[in-house]
Amino acid sequence: MEFDELIKKRRSCRAFKPVPVTEDQLQAIVTAGQWAPSPLNEQPFEFISVTDPAVKAQIQKTGIEAKQIIEDNNGPAWAKKYPMNFIGEAPLILVVVYNPNKGGLGNYFGQPHGALQSTSACIQNMLLKATDIGLDSLWFTFFNPASLKTVLDIPTELDVAGAVLIGTPAMEAKAPPRRSPKIHRDRFSKE
Repeated sequence: MEFDELIKKRRSCRAFKPVPVTEDQLQAIVTAGQWAPSPLNEQPFEFISVTDPAVKAQIQKTGIEAKQIIEDNNGPAWAKKYPMNFIGEAPLILVVVYNPNKGGLGNYFGQPHGALQSTSACIQNMLLKATDIGLDSLWFTFFNPASLKTVLDIPTELDVAGAVLIGTPAMEAKAPPRRSPKIHRDRFSKE
């Protein structure tokens, strides 16, 4: 698929068909993620592949708990209505974790987020690869990372960048509108 078409075709999917993601598809998606740039080529990311319905239900529960926290704290109304059932319906959940200490040299000059930035690029590569091979995906972050770490036995020294839900879409999603980019010239302007 041509690159411009690929980036415009990628959608955040919340409705999946009950079709398993194959091992070859999983490997292709993870390999695409590994090709993301990272400071000093440290590749700070690791992946937890979740297909067990009981574990997916626990991940879904962390989302429901996060939604309750938002409701208890008078958060935005849309968040209270956000459905969580699609989490358990996704054929594959790839939880992406990273080591924040593998962020290159940025800590020496006020850029401590190299590992997270690299892991974000990794996830974007995975989302694009999923689209390229005919799947849809969602970068899901609507959960308390500490709860998810407990559910998945993630070591304390690692952080969670997100859970990527992947599968065959149950319906075609329309493209959301895009705003015109604000491009500043030479210096930031308030206009």
